[in-house]
Amino acid sequence: MIHHPESNGALRQQTLARRLFGWLLALLLVPTLVLIAAALLVGSRSVELFGTLGAWDEVAESGRIVFEAAEPAARRDTALASALREHQRNLSGSLTQARRWAFIGARLSRALPGLALLFALLLVAFSLWISRRIARDLARPIEEIVGWADRLGRGEPLPESRAGAGEVMEVRALRSALRNASERIAEGRVRALETERVRAWGEMARRIAHEMKNPLTPLRLAVHRMAGAAEASPQLAEPMEVIAQETARLDELARQFAVLGRPSAGPRSDVDVRELLEHLLATDVPPDISTSVDAPLDVPLVLAHYDALQRAFRNLIRNAVEAIAARREQDGKAPRWIRVSITSATDALVIRVADSGGGMPEDQLLRIFEPDYTLKAGGTGLGLALVRQAIIAHNGTVAARNEADGAVFDVVLPEGRS
Repeated sequence: MIHHPESNGALRQQTLARRLFGWLLALLLVPTLVLIAAALLVGSRSVELFGTLGAWDEVAESGRIVFEAAEPAARRDTALASALREHQRNLSGSLTQARRWAFIGARLSRALPGLALLFALLLVAFSLWISRRIARDLARPIEEIVGWADRLGRGEPLPESRAGAGEVMEVRALRSALRNASERIAEGRVRALETERVRAWGEMARRIAHEMKNPLTPLRLAVHRMAGAAEASPQLAEPMEVIAQETARLDELARQFAVLGRPSAGPRSDVDVRELLEHLLATDVPPDISTSVDAPLDVPLVLAHYDALQRAFRNLIRNAVEAIAARREQDGKAPRWIRVSITSATDALVIRVADSGGGMPEDQLLRIFEPDYTLKAGGTGLGLALVRQAIIAHNGTVAARNEADGAVFDVVLPEGRS
């Protein structure tokens, strides 16, 4: 038979509510019952000591002797007779009062144990009620927090709080800390999944790039050798042009896969994001599309790989140009502009790239950064994947949304310089 000490320990353990109930009940009952017992003892002795008629009987007997001895003299002295009669009345009244108190004391001494027992029973009932209520009120938030910790371990969202108005400050602070921890854990889990997805895609892309480069090299050499034959034979010119274009396209695709599978390495340097974006808008945007950069002159520098950031923002701007061109084919009067803004947040830069390209389907916004997804005919689906890879590699975030005229990409990069 296998012995499990943990199981026996669990059986011996008491719940928090039961333990609190026991201690509170003991704290309430023990001192009070001791006081009741002491009061009962003192009260019974007091009745015996102060409720007896023994002393008054002696006074009555001595008074009778005095009256008998003074009676002959009282016959001759009227003042003495009047004083004796007054004293006799007072003595008789006091004796009657003493007998009444003796009667009450006797009854009280017999009823006192019963009254004490009734009071003790009421006290026990009240102690049970108040102890159970206090124990439940103290144990309930802790039991709920234990459930929250279990949910955190399973990765489940925390339920709505059942905190009352009288909840102690420490428990409320613990609830708030657990909620913050839940949000951080959820963000970390999403970030870890994102990192793992990027790593898996990068590894696959690196292998694909390697496999594509092997046949591309002899294909380019063959195209170069056949160029002279194509010039001599007009029938070969068009097929050779197609082969040359598709070979170039495959070569570019292989380079993109290689970049996706090989994140930037080496030391980082200070990058002026404003200057970088102004340069890209000047070189990569056709003149018929208006551009603007809204940023302060003293934009903080970013510690980053310049080539990776340049590639990421170039892909965003080229996507905007292609979206504007596609919309122009449908509506020649559609606005044509790209607007970039840079603002400072808490230890971070927020770069916003907006265009008038008409936006994207709302149900596709969460998928556009996947390496195998594209909204363009003939697109590779790698442009925005490279954007996300570069931004995540710099501990930043990138998100897409739609506005009235087109799409908006929000990039957040942490500030820092070497």
